[in-house]
Amino acid sequence: MNDKPQTIACSPGTKIYIFCPAGNATGGPEALHQLSYHLNELGFNAFMFYYVTPDSQGLVHDNYKKYHQPYVTELENKRDHIMILPETYLFPIFKRKFNLIRKVIWWLSVVNYYKTQKPGINSGKPKRFLEAFWKAKSASFATLKQKGVLSIAHSYYSLAHLRENGIEPIGQISDYMNDTFFEFAQPEAKKEDIIIYNPKKNDEFLEEIIKLTPELKWIPLVNMTPQEVAGWMNRAKLYVDFGYHPGKERMPREACIMKCCMIVGKTGSASYYQDMPIPEKYRFEKSKNQLPHIVEGIKYCLINYDTIIGDFDTYRQALHHEKEDFIDNIKKVFV
Repeated sequence: MNDKPQTIACSPGTKIYIFCPAGNATGGPEALHQLSYHLNELGFNAFMFYYVTPDSQGLVHDNYKKYHQPYVTELENKRDHIMILPETYLFPIFKRKFNLIRKVIWWLSVVNYYKTQKPGINSGKPKRFLEAFWKAKSASFATLKQKGVLSIAHSYYSLAHLRENGIEPIGQISDYMNDTFFEFAQPEAKKEDIIIYNPKKNDEFLEEIIKLTPELKWIPLVNMTPQEVAGWMNRAKLYVDFGYHPGKERMPREACIMKCCMIVGKTGSASYYQDMPIPEKYRFEKSKNQLPHIVEGIKYCLINYDTIIGDFDTYRQALHHEKEDFIDNIKKVFV
């Protein structure tokens, strides 16, 4: 491991190309647009480069037009330039036409890397072309290192995972909550005995918890506008999440901002205090023998909301400083 922090050196003529899935509205694309916006605000030359996926609807999603970021459809293959790739789209690293440009992976997720970087997926090449490369994860990480690809962690979870696989990230840059969401917060809103959850990110384990508590009011946050989600968060006392956290998930952060207590599973990013700084008593193993303790914890939060909501102040305060931390970390990595 390197003790001395690494940086990405940029000259006045350096162009930074940020690869982003076209026409997608999820946490990853928003983070990529945030990075481009603040790089340009800091005086760098950043451009979005959109690639088409099966989910693409158009080029620039309406949600991100507010960033007003320049984009290109072709890259200049020069050693002074840089391409920044999300971990879900690494095939450009192996294209001959990009043999000179410097390559950086921003690890927005850990799980999605394993889901998408498989033979034939997003590669534009036959399955056999990458079969040997993706035979084992150790080979893939070793190859990235051998090719001199740099890595930036997003969550502490991704930082730890990269180190476990022999890669020392040059830094950690996390995204920040959309400014408009803070405007939805109603600090004086009257809280009710309501539990909110995201059914798209959970599975049978949470369904079992819900079955064990038929007397409680559970609200699934699905097929809602951001305003509707915020409305329920302002009313709810508790947010419960036993989904897998491939990175710093947005909904837990939103719920915390809206002064919800939290009960989460010890999976992925949620298992690290550095990513989700809440007391350990609100974090549970995802196992059947923990179900009685989880139910007890849920009822404890509802009954004692007024006295325990302060337990989440550390996390909430950190979320309010995410943007300034984001900018500070960009300055540490890009010079």
